[in-house]
Amino acid sequence: MSKIKLGILAGGSSIEREVSFKSCDNVLNNLDKDKYDIHIFPLPNDQEDKWIDELVSINPDIIVSTLHGGLGENGSMQGLLHCLNIPYVGSKVLASALCMDKKSTKTVLEANHIQTARDVYIKRGESIALYVDEIRQIGFPLIVKPNRGGSSIGITIVNDLTELDSAVNNIVEKYDDDVIAEKFIQGREVTCCVFEDKDGIKVLAVLEVNKKGDIFDYSDKYENGVSSALTKMPLFMQDMVKVISEKAFKLLKCKDYACVDMIIQEEQIYVIEVNTLPGLTANSLLPMACRSYGMSFGEFLNKVIEKNINDK
Repeated sequence: MSKIKLGILAGGSSIEREVSFKSCDNVLNNLDKDKYDIHIFPLPNDQEDKWIDELVSINPDIIVSTLHGGLGENGSMQGLLHCLNIPYVGSKVLASALCMDKKSTKTVLEANHIQTARDVYIKRGESIALYVDEIRQIGFPLIVKPNRGGSSIGITIVNDLTELDSAVNNIVEKYDDDVIAEKFIQGREVTCCVFEDKDGIKVLAVLEVNKKGDIFDYSDKYENGVSSALTKMPLFMQDMVKVISEKAFKLLKCKDYACVDMIIQEEQIYVIEVNTLPGLTANSLLPMACRSYGMSFGEFLNKVIEKNINDK
């Protein structure tokens, strides 16, 4: 039996470029080399496009993307692969674009009775003076984040209008993005990974985030080793988390896999965001969720790849 010609996309031009290479390494280490003929496509950090010629020339049977953020995650790469008629694992254009835009995600979820934190959405070029009354109604502290960012990059907690103005200006100047300022909810942070194989959608174990500070930041995710564990929440709460995760996955039209991040305060569950291309590094939550479910990361990769090969 001939090997499956598998392409892996890594790198890219987003601020999460280094995370992407770590994800690529972990995927590569967990793939069955006897089953797959593997080709890695390292995308440049500029707009140079010679890699596309190589991609078309090799013409993989299937693509696994380990890109994170920016053009790799917002639907642009998914649209390119669709136009090139190259199958790929993961969410398609619509879900990728929706989930990359935090405000759009919140709008869809809230319209379908899934709770998110109250927020103010500040577009680039707008003054926070336009939203002072709304901000005061929500109250401080606020957690301020780039609307289309990832890996907790650029996130800060602010306690007054002066700090908020500084945080907004930093995001606009440094990341050229709009801003979400949400009510900071003190609670237990969990993630629930959802994936689908040929037998349908499965919800993996609920993992509780062990963050060192108030924010589960970049260093917690990728530099401090194991940062999460199976939650010890009551089973009825875990069941609620799983139901919400699957509902969000379906509402946002995700495909193959995604991670739903939540904050739980007492018995209130707030969805923070949905990641269609979550980290796949050795320290990331999705591989850990697979192990907690009784499935190796390699088995997970085989299942989602085979599903897409069979759907061709």
